[in-house]
Amino acid sequence: MVQENDGRWLEVIGKALAYLCVQQISQNDPKRVPDVVSKVKFLEGIGLSLTDAAELLGTTANSVKTNLRQRQKKGSKGGKQGKG
Repeated sequence: MVQENDGRWLEVIGKALAYLCVQQISQNDPKRVPDVVSKVKFLEGIGLSLTDAAELLGTTANSVKTNLRQRQKKGSKGGKQGKG
């Protein structure tokens, strides 16, 4: 028989395992997840929401979105400069 709180505990266990996974990846392959945005994207790839992934890493979804926009702007500016 499934208890009422089992779902909550499974969520906690899943998030803990996801956190351990991203930390292990960042130690073994730092180029794969070099920063918080990359770690959040990795966690999203394994099924966490943006909000949950950001919270798990000690930041907010808005902060991650802002950093992602800045990264995209920086990348697009770099591409234009190289052509001109």
